[in-house]
Amino acid sequence: MKPTISILKSIAKNFILILALVFAIYRLFVMQPSATPFVAFLNIGQGDATLIQQDSFQMLVDTGPDTSILFELPKYMPWNDRTIEVIVLTHSHDDHIQGLFSILNNYRVGTIVYASQCFESKDFEYVKTNYNDILYDLNEDWKLTYDDISASAIYPLDINCHQNVNEDSIVLDVKIKETKILLMGDAGYEAEEYLLENNLVNQVDILKAGHHCSRSATSDMFLSEIFPSIAICSCGTDNTFGHPHGETINIFKKYNVQHLVTYQEGNIVFAF
Repeated sequence: MKPTISILKSIAKNFILILALVFAIYRLFVMQPSATPFVAFLNIGQGDATLIQQDSFQMLVDTGPDTSILFELPKYMPWNDRTIEVIVLTHSHDDHIQGLFSILNNYRVGTIVYASQCFESKDFEYVKTNYNDILYDLNEDWKLTYDDISASAIYPLDINCHQNVNEDSIVLDVKIKETKILLMGDAGYEAEEYLLENNLVNQVDILKAGHHCSRSATSDMFLSEIFPSIAICSCGTDNTFGHPHGETINIFKKYNVQHLVTYQEGNIVFAF
């Protein structure tokens, strides 16, 4: 009987291995990505990169300062998905656009949204020369809808470039299911005042605070009007700017707004 038992055990063991292999192949080639939408504020050092995803659809807002983005995207994108449908570049500073070049070399990009009237840099001139066919100039209203995700650019809506390019950052009003998210880029007090005066913002749930939670953004008045539950500070460890600044953190505390910092928390993900 012993040889028979040994053979049965061997068959059972091999059967389990075969089942595991079949399941792995199923996951790789058959199983679809989750339909649950989410937003991920990526920990890419001193810079900004926000991924919004549902199914195999991705919108990336800014791309960080270097190739770090390539290490974070595979944590969330399906392994065989090599297309990013939309990239929004809020403005031309390196800590928001340098990761674009590594993405363009490794992924297919559907559309790059930018604001040409105030968007000047040698790097972006290269993009305009070589990728002009996928550029969308934000010289009019821009909106996006995909299943549970909607987004619109609410600033800048006119050609009025500021001396400080931060104040020309594209500001996105995003809604995922019933959750309202405001992505401020590096926009500061001037942009916030414009948004309030023109009734372009109201209460939000999650705020990606402007300019890495610098003292030049997220004024007391602005926060008291939009009153988020959570604020995100996207910045790098021991950065030379001292972000997030204590003045901004104190305003968060004043209004009982929970603030999360990417270099402390890592990638900050909200699934809906």
